Amino acid sequence: MFGGRKAEERRREEIRVAGAACDNALAALRADNLSKAKAELAAVPKRIDFADIGWKVELVAAMLDLAASRRKQAVIRLTTICSRLDETDLSRDDKGYLRLFALYRAIEASKDGKAPQELRDLVDDFRFDHTLVSASLKAGFPLKKTEEAQPAPPPMARPDTADPF
Repeated sequence: MFGGRKAEERRREEIRVAGAACDNALAALRADNLSKAKAELAAVPKRIDFADIGWKVELVAAMLDLAASRRKQAVIRLTTICSRLDETDLSRDDKGYLRLFALYRAIEASKDGKAPQELRDLVDDFRFDHTLVSASLKAGFPLKKTEEAQPAPPPMARPDTADPF
């Protein structure tokens, strides 16, 4: 009765620490620092519920496996994550976005350009509204790998001898 508040505070703190560790690991992964990303992910508390933030921890771990060229293990993790997303309290659009993200990463990891059938079955029949997907999901797990945009060159100046009309 009296320990409920402390347990809830401890759970919220573990969720906050796990979220920060995942964000830091993703940032290190984007900077191509695999060892730092693994160290950041190691800071996640051991007993995290999948429905709370465990899905994010597993997704980051799958991304680390892909970066470390452990394709088979990563694809198995991605399939497991997609099959368990219904346990979370994420919106339907967020779940659809994460399933599509997992499918894209599995396709990139495959040698023949095809994701495994189990993963394709999970992603096969869904729709989502891209505008309703959480901005933090889009930022943390982008569907497309983007390169830094090069600024366009300034427009060419008109020659002084050109007729204005």
